[in-house]
Amino acid sequence: MTDELGADELDRTPAILSDIARFATSARRVVNRGHEAFTDPDDDDQRRIARSLIVDLSAAAGRLPESFREQHPEVDWRGIRAARKFIAHDYDGTDEEILWQAIAVQFPAIAAALLA
Repeated sequence: MTDELGADELDRTPAILSDIARFATSARRVVNRGHEAFTDPDDDDQRRIARSLIVDLSAAAGRLPESFREQHPEVDWRGIRAARKFIAHDYDGTDEEILWQAIAVQFPAIAAALLA
């Protein structure tokens, strides 16, 4: 049974990485719209998208096999989970600049490491 589970986990990895690549593309679109659009006090769409992408990234990272995560020690797996918990539990209080840095700097670095 363990061998079957291991094979199933390995079979899931490409699909999960594909999801992460899609999330990275969406994150790039948010960033390309610019910091001004992101911080517009009258339109929180970009911030909502960023929050959702960080939660989605965390969920996808959590589905990756442990063996895959061990092969990528350069990725801050705990940090990814912590960011999701912070956003989920402090939704309206999340600092816009921290969120911007997460989506503009950290998200692309994580995606690049995983998709290389």
